[in-house]
Amino acid sequence: MNSIFVNIFGDEYSIAGDVDPTDIKKYAEYLDEKLTELSVDTNIESKYKLSILCGLNIIEEMFTQKEQLSEVEKYLKKISNLLDSFSAE
Repeated sequence: MNSIFVNIFGDEYSIAGDVDPTDIKKYAEYLDEKLTELSVDTNIESKYKLSILCGLNIIEEMFTQKEQLSEVEKYLKKISNLLDSFSAE
């Protein structure tokens, strides 16, 4: 199990898991960046409330990307079917 110390929004955390420490650091930096952006854009002073709003924003990003990926997969399937129909002739 890998373990790493990361700083997120001014607090240090020890994170342990089966994920590569480089990836853990990348995720922590992303979260720190999003929290910092949100704190600048809003007047929310509570780290708890800011964290909840940040989590919702990240989940919105994830769902949007999943929907976009689904659309790309549909187009790829259509293209694959068209190519299959041409090669069948």
